[in-house]
Amino acid sequence: MHIRRLVVTALISVFVSGCATNVIQNFTNTPDYSKLYLRGVFSWWEADEKYRLKQIEDNVFATKIELIADGQPYDFKFADANWSPDLNCGYASLSNDQVVIVNEVVNANCERTDENFKFTPQETGVYQFSIDFNGFGSPKVLIEQLTN
Repeated sequence: MHIRRLVVTALISVFVSGCATNVIQNFTNTPDYSKLYLRGVFSWWEADEKYRLKQIEDNVFATKIELIADGQPYDFKFADANWSPDLNCGYASLSNDQVVIVNEVVNANCERTDENFKFTPQETGVYQFSIDFNGFGSPKVLIEQLTN
């Protein structure tokens, strides 16, 4: 009886430790955000090196772009060169996050393929586009005007 209990306990331990290892491995496997580009109408949706995001803080990536204020919106999103499913970030909510305004944070969703952000600059100038992957929930997108 004692040997049987010992064998059952050992089997349960092996099973539970195997499950825990798989869960931890999957949980810590995060995408490589350093492979993201700002992609949009200004780059013909290509992964152009001049629009590759650079890490500016922990889990915050950004790039700068000069835009002309002609009253037309610029469609854009953040994506890697291959449009990979976990690295294809568009707006999270059509009603709240699609239109981006300077200095106002919106939410992104990196698991969708067709949801492009829209930004209409009020002034011609250089803008910084950033995406923040810190914390829980949706990544945060911010556009700041650097020069006019």
